[in-house]
Amino acid sequence: MFRLLNFEFRKLIRQKSFYVCIGVMLALLLFSAYTAELMTSESGIENPELNGTNYLMEAVSSSSLFSVLAVFIPLFVCEDYASGTIRNVITRGFSRFEIFAAKLIAVIFASVFMTAVCLAAAYLMGTAFWGSGDSAIGAEQIKILLCQLAVVIAYAALFFAISSTLQKVGGSIAICLILPMAAMILLSMADAALAEHEIVLSKYWIENISRSVSSFTVAAEDIKTALIGAGCYFAASIAASWLLIMKKEY
Repeated sequence: MFRLLNFEFRKLIRQKSFYVCIGVMLALLLFSAYTAELMTSESGIENPELNGTNYLMEAVSSSSLFSVLAVFIPLFVCEDYASGTIRNVITRGFSRFEIFAAKLIAVIFASVFMTAVCLAAAYLMGTAFWGSGDSAIGAEQIKILLCQLAVVIAYAALFFAISSTLQKVGGSIAICLILPMAAMILLSMADAALAEHEIVLSKYWIENISRSVSSFTVAAEDIKTALIGAGCYFAASIAASWLLIMKKEY
């Protein structure tokens, strides 16, 4: 297992798309901050909500992080299947579960690293444009950020499940990019149909769960709901993908 993990991490470090995706994410994050500053300057009205701390707390849900993961994870996971390298790995005596687990661990590590880069860059960019803000980051904000990280890992697990099941780069990227938008549209339609029963299904979609914990102060109940939701998405994604590929021929 250690040899397999070593292989996956060496592949991750050497993967050019990993660095390209991080660069795109940072460029879009900077563009978003610059656009907000430009709009504020043109309006002539100072927005007290614009500061480094708030930009940090909102970075995960409002940035391009999820879109970047939707592209990077299929590129990373599907590479071995597309090139046929997976057959060589199997012939070396590694089990399907070891291969599955090693890829998942590498994807989680990459997602955590990208999230850390996104948060650090958001704080630095926000502070450079508007200052750090009057509110200091305390234990409560650390708890919120860790909750956001749990949601990112759940999102990564969903993209990993799609990629490991389809094993095709193009199709996996397309579904990973389209799925969040399609799910939101369908759930919004369901909410409208169930409005008289006061049932809101869309609040359980992972994207809305992420938004619910993307501010400086978040209610304890929202944090609890987000953690439970992230855990459910993670477990369901991994279990479903493993059941679908455990007997698949390569």
